[in-house]
Amino acid sequence: MNFFLYLLLVGVNFLMAFTGRIPANPHKNVILETTLPKDKLQDEQVLFVSKTYKKRLMQLALVFTIIALPILLISYDSLTLLYFLVMIIGFIGASFYLQIVYIRKMTTVKVKNNWILPTSPILVDTKLVANKNRKLISIWWFLPSIFITLSGCIYSFKTLGLSNGTWIIGLISILMTGMFLLFYYFIARFPVKPVTSDETINQNVNDQMRHHWSVLMAVSALVLSPLAFMSIGSVMVPYERMMVFSIGYAVLILAFVVFTFYYLFSSRKKQDQLIAQAKEYRYSDEDQYWKYGVYINPNDKRIMVPDRIGMNISVNLGRPVGKFTLGVTGVLVLVALIAASIPMLISDFSTNPFELTTTDNGIALSAPLSQRRQIDWNDIESVELVDSLPKDKLRIYGTATENYLTGEFQVNSEPAYLLVLTDKKPILEIKTKDKLYYYTNKDSKLTEKYYRNIKDNLGK
Repeated sequence: MNFFLYLLLVGVNFLMAFTGRIPANPHKNVILETTLPKDKLQDEQVLFVSKTYKKRLMQLALVFTIIALPILLISYDSLTLLYFLVMIIGFIGASFYLQIVYIRKMTTVKVKNNWILPTSPILVDTKLVANKNRKLISIWWFLPSIFITLSGCIYSFKTLGLSNGTWIIGLISILMTGMFLLFYYFIARFPVKPVTSDETINQNVNDQMRHHWSVLMAVSALVLSPLAFMSIGSVMVPYERMMVFSIGYAVLILAFVVFTFYYLFSSRKKQDQLIAQAKEYRYSDEDQYWKYGVYINPNDKRIMVPDRIGMNISVNLGRPVGKFTLGVTGVLVLVALIAASIPMLISDFSTNPFELTTTDNGIALSAPLSQRRQIDWNDIESVELVDSLPKDKLRIYGTATENYLTGEFQVNSEPAYLLVLTDKKPILEIKTKDKLYYYTNKDSKLTEKYYRNIKDNLGK
C-alpha cells in the first residue's frame, strides 16, 4: 500500500502542477488573474512572470515528490494515511500560495507600467439574453443517470436493507446526481455578456460555453451513477468477476478524468479562437473581485460563476450562501479525515484495539468507532482456531490494509465480519447460521484464551 500511495502522490503532484500552469496562459486578456491590454500579453515582463511561475510549479512538485519518500518506510497504516493526507494538503496549500505570490507579481507589473485598459460601454444585447440557452442541452439528458442511480439504491435497499453500508452508498449516489443537476441549473442561469463588438461571435462564445458545461454535467452524472450498485454488486456478483468489473470501472473513471481536462481545455481554446476573430474586444477588468484566485463580490447576486480561465466553475465567496457552501465543504472534508484516521490510530497504538467479551447471552465484538456486534450462543454452529483466512474475500464496508482487516466482508461467497490483525496467529473463526466471524487480538495468547472460554460455554 505504501508504494501505491507514493506513486499516487507523485501523480497528483505533477498533475496539479501541469493544471496549475493553465492560469499563466492568457485567456480573454486575463493572465494570472490579471487583466491586461491585448498588446501587452506578450510583453517581456509579462512573459517573465508567467514562465517563472510555471517553472516554480514544476520545482514545487519535484520537492514534494522528494519529501514524500519517507512514506515508503512507515510501517503503521495510520501514520501512512496521515502522512499521505499531509502531503496532499501541503502541496495544495503551497501551490495556492505560489499562485497568490505570482498573481501579485503580475499585478505589480500592470500597476508599475500604468497599463490602463481601454474600455467600452457595457452593452445589453437583448437578442443574446433571449437566446442564451439555445445550445444548453435538455434536462432530459439526466434521465438515464437518475434512472440508474434510483434503480441501484432501490434494488440494494430491497435486497440488503440498511446493512453493509448500503444507506451511505445510496445517499452519496443520490447527492452526487443532485449536485450535477444543481450545477446544470446554475449554468442555465449564468448571465450573458457581449465580450466583443460582433453579435455573431458573442452568441457563439456563449453557446459554446453553455453547451460544453451542460454536456459535462450530464456525462459526469451518467459515469458516476453505477456507484449506486456497489453494495449489491459486491454481494451478488462472484469475487473474481467483481474484481474485473471494479478494475474496469476504475479505468473508466481515470479515462473520464483525462477526457474532462481535454474537453474543458478544448472549450477554452475554441473560445479564444472565436474572440480572436473579433475586431474589438470589450474589456471587463474584474481583478478587484478575483482576489487570491477566487471570486469575492458581495454586489453580485450569483452564487456560482464561470471562472476567468475557462476551466472551472467558482463559488462567489462574497455572498453568504457561498461562504456557507465553502464552510460546509471544509467541515465535511475534516470529518472525513478524522473518521478515516482515528480508528487506524487506535488500531495501531492501543494495546487491545479489537475487543471480545463473553456474557450469559453470547459473544460481543467491538472495534474503534464501530458498531458493537452481538453473537448469541444458540446461533453458533462451530468455533475454531485457524492459521490463515480464506483467499476468496472481498471487503464490502470497512477497512482493508496490509496490517488489519475490519468490517463487513464476503468470504467464500458468504457474509463475514472481520476484526483481524494480519500478522497475528492464530485466528478465531466463529460460524453461525447466517454469518462468519474472524477475530484476532494483539496478544495471541488472549485469542487462544477466548477460544477456550467459548468452547467451554458451548459445552455447557
